[in-house]
Amino acid sequence: MEMLKNNPYISLIARIVLGCVFIVVGVTKIAEPKLFANEIGNYQMLPDLLVNIPAIILPWLELVTGLMLILGIKLKETSFIAGILLIVFTLGVAIAWARGLDINCGCFSTIKEEKVGLSKILQNSGLLVLTYLIFISKSIKFRLDRA
Repeated sequence: MEMLKNNPYISLIARIVLGCVFIVVGVTKIAEPKLFANEIGNYQMLPDLLVNIPAIILPWLELVTGLMLILGIKLKETSFIAGILLIVFTLGVAIAWARGLDINCGCFSTIKEEKVGLSKILQNSGLLVLTYLIFISKSIKFRLDRA
C-alpha cells in the first residue's frame, strides 16, 4: 500500500486517465445540453422541472474536475469531488438497471451510446479506484500546487 501512496507515476497515470474521461464527458455534454437533459430525464428520478439544472451544472463540474486532476490542483479535494460524482452516477445507473429501464446512460452523450447495466457499473467502479489512488497519494511530484 505504501508503494501506491508514494509512487508519483501511479498517481500521475490515474490523474491523466480520470481527468481525460471527465474532460471528454463534460465537453460532449456541454456541446449538447438538450440531449443531456433528455438523458437525465430518461432516468425518471427527477421531476421534469428540475432536469435542466443538473444538465447545465454537471458538465461544467466534470470539465473543471478533469482539468484540475490533470494539472494537479487541490488533488485531495478534486479526487473527493470526482469520487462523489462517480458514486452518484453509479447509483443512478444501478437504480435504472434494477428498475429495468433500457436507456442510454448518458455518460458520453453524443460520442458513444452505452446502456445502463453491469458493464457501466464496473467501468465506474474502476474509475472510482483511480479516484481513491489519487486521494491517498502522498506524492507532490507532477503537481501545479505542490501541496
